[in-house]
Amino acid sequence: MGPVPRALAPLALVALVGCVQPPAKKQAPEPFVFRSLNLRQQNAKGEPAWELTSPEARYDIERRLAQARNLEGVTYLRGKPHYRVSARVGTVLNDGELIQLEGDVRITLLGQDPVVIRSQQVRWLPRQELMVMDSRAVATDRRSRLTAQKARFLLQQDRLELRGQPQLERWDPTRTKTARTAGAAASAPAEPAVRPVAQEILKVRRADWSPGSGLLQAAGPVRGRRSDGQVITASALEGNLRQGFVDLLAPVRVSDPGRKGWLEAQRSRWDLAGQTLRTATPFRGQLDKLAIQGNALDIDLQRELVVVPAACALQQPGETLRAQSCRWNWSTGRFEAVGDVVLSRSAYRQVTRAARLEGAIGKQGQAVFTTPGGRVNSQLTLPPPGAGGTKARKPAAPVEF
Repeated sequence: MGPVPRALAPLALVALVGCVQPPAKKQAPEPFVFRSLNLRQQNAKGEPAWELTSPEARYDIERRLAQARNLEGVTYLRGKPHYRVSARVGTVLNDGELIQLEGDVRITLLGQDPVVIRSQQVRWLPRQELMVMDSRAVATDRRSRLTAQKARFLLQQDRLELRGQPQLERWDPTRTKTARTAGAAASAPAEPAVRPVAQEILKVRRADWSPGSGLLQAAGPVRGRRSDGQVITASALEGNLRQGFVDLLAPVRVSDPGRKGWLEAQRSRWDLAGQTLRTATPFRGQLDKLAIQGNALDIDLQRELVVVPAACALQQPGETLRAQSCRWNWSTGRFEAVGDVVLSRSAYRQVTRAARLEGAIGKQGQAVFTTPGGRVNSQLTLPPPGAGGTKARKPAAPVEF
């Protein structure tokens, strides 16, 4: 045959090129699906540090990433179980370097007096023994609740660092209210149908709390409110929630707008379980027109009883009372002064001495005193006769009864 015509050469080349197939795209491997997940890690001493289990997990080998549901875990302290951890969803990165927990995350202190720390999202860094909560954190025991917008939990140090408007709530378990309304969003975290009514709420700038020991330290300013409307302020606070007390640091002020009253004191201990407020240092206060001061103070908040155990002094327009101790109930107004009682009235310079005086404080803050039997010594000075033509006389001698 003769030579191929030049016009056919390009067609043959196109046919050859069309027969070449492009290389197949490499497909990513499917993640492994495990029936269960069980991760464990030990510390440098060979003791268990933490473990995490799940009934179902998916593992991506290339990304070293595991995704699991309904996670349950335990953290250990000195080789013994310390906290139980649970979450609806979890992601384990780099074979345990970082664990992201989501959906009603709960960290429960094990033991007879449990504490539950809750958040919707927690970043757990096992090597640093740290849990970071960027969403609202809530720590609850039997009688109190600590909340903050965010928190850091240092597991080895057993310290929960609350930041972002932290506050402490105490409640009476016999009084409850509905926690959610009928129109609450379906995506909102599950809450119990009822919860205790907070009797006191203390707001601080930041707080550090140890769930295990109960130690609490909070930087002020501290501002609290009781269910009866009383307002409490202090510079800072420290205490122990497991032992049920908080020390308010000076200056401490309690205001009662409803009764036109206030109280100023130095360091004062608030017994949260017994509902008492005590200070062993001098204080002063005001109840409408009645001023009070003393060297110590003991207030029973439940019984609404105020006791001044040492150097009690009262002052109101025209009258001053001093006694070794005194007490009154601010709801009934009943008052009692005991021990070397001295009542001085400006009218006629009257002075009354007794071992005990009783009285009542009225709505206007005026105290009216009576002597319920016993020996009373009263002394008064009569005024000289007025001018106006009457012959002046010698001042009258004091009269005693």
